[in-house]
Amino acid sequence: MRAIHKTCLTIFGALLLLASGAVQAQTSPAASTAMPASPAVSASTAAAPAPAATAKVGQAQFTTAVSERKPADNIRTLDNRHDKVFFFSVLKDAAGQTITHRWEFKGRTMAKVKFEPKANHWRVWSSKTLMPDQTGTWTVEVLDGSGNVLQSKSFDYTQAKTAHSQATHKPIARHKVQPQASHKAPATTASTAATPPLN
Repeated sequence: MRAIHKTCLTIFGALLLLASGAVQAQTSPAASTAMPASPAVSASTAAAPAPAATAKVGQAQFTTAVSERKPADNIRTLDNRHDKVFFFSVLKDAAGQTITHRWEFKGRTMAKVKFEPKANHWRVWSSKTLMPDQTGTWTVEVLDGSGNVLQSKSFDYTQAKTAHSQATHKPIARHKVQPQASHKAPATTASTAATPPLN
């Protein structure tokens, strides 16, 4: 009986050793190319990976600041006394995808900022430092991983009004000029500046 038991244990051990060698042969790169492959499952019966959800933009706006993951305001114009602007967006169904904020000015891409949302509801923002002479319309496009535009927003960066243009001008006072003596006929009353003459 002991002999049978010992023989069974020996056979069982050999089977385990053989099985572990077969597993190693299938997982090692050299053996996997040398050994014939097991019958493959046809492509039509194989389970295809689930397609990624189509990302959407729930909120998109320009703002002068972001605080506690919220935009401070919603701007459509900004004058060039300010040199920084933020673009804030709320992404939906974008987990595991790459989303890009593409900043454009006068037909040129000025910056690309990439995000990889970790959940299906994700807030992201990017910022751009602007030069005072870069006045005009700025656009940010939100792109998915394939380059499709999910959302597009624009704002106008304008020239700040100067103190001179903001000052109120007093009307020019009209005053009469006394004619000077000459041998010509006496002059009529004239006004200063480019105002019409008084009658």
